[in-house]
Amino acid sequence: MAEPVLTVQDLSLRLGGQVIFEDISFTIDEGEIAIIIGPNGAGKTMLMRTILDLLPARTGTVRVFGRDNSALGDARRRIGYMPQRLDFDRTFPITVYEVMLLRLRKSGFWVARDRRRTDVQESLDRVHAGNLIDRRIGQLSGGELQRVLLAYALLTHPDLLLLDEPAAGVDVAGEDTFYELIHHLKHEENLTVVMVSHDLDVVFSYADQVLCLNRRLLCKGAPRSVLGPEILEQTYGSLAASYRHPHPH
Repeated sequence: MAEPVLTVQDLSLRLGGQVIFEDISFTIDEGEIAIIIGPNGAGKTMLMRTILDLLPARTGTVRVFGRDNSALGDARRRIGYMPQRLDFDRTFPITVYEVMLLRLRKSGFWVARDRRRTDVQESLDRVHAGNLIDRRIGQLSGGELQRVLLAYALLTHPDLLLLDEPAAGVDVAGEDTFYELIHHLKHEENLTVVMVSHDLDVVFSYADQVLCLNRRLLCKGAPRSVLGPEILEQTYGSLAASYRHPHPH
């Protein structure tokens, strides 16, 4: 049996003496879509950042592609990451193409000059954003920016994609299209995807595995098997009712 793409074992994180999350253990197999759910402040973003070894002050282990996440070396480029938001000066005159070049340089995935624009164009085309290559970042709509961020994460052809609320700032119609795109990429390229979402319709429609997080891992498994009123109450507390979306799938 192949080793899981991602293995998290007994993971805990404290910052400034505060427990962010503790005793988190789960595995994600190749080709799975795993969705992390939980209320604000549950530790979802911090968990993603800890998996990426951006918050090393923790106990427990994280293994990616069978290696400790602090010793991935060149394998780190096999991970794509899309943050929840991109903080930048919208008046700064930088184009989508120039932002994507920064990703190539940062990852060490630097290619010959005559290939750079081609590679950037291909990555944007994969997310149906090829027409944005020469647009300034500050001129993009919310939906356009999210597509560019996804193309940014995909630029080095990763095997593992981490997405922190990837449809944030996108209208409802755009959300459906965005998640369909991720679902398509997963099946076409056998991507392993771990993402954060607040929408249970998305969980039931696309997740192979759901992880319920509220500082501790309260459930893990197939959504239809583990998501019930009791688990939602434990996860969201008094807010649980607002998350019980009907789902036709």
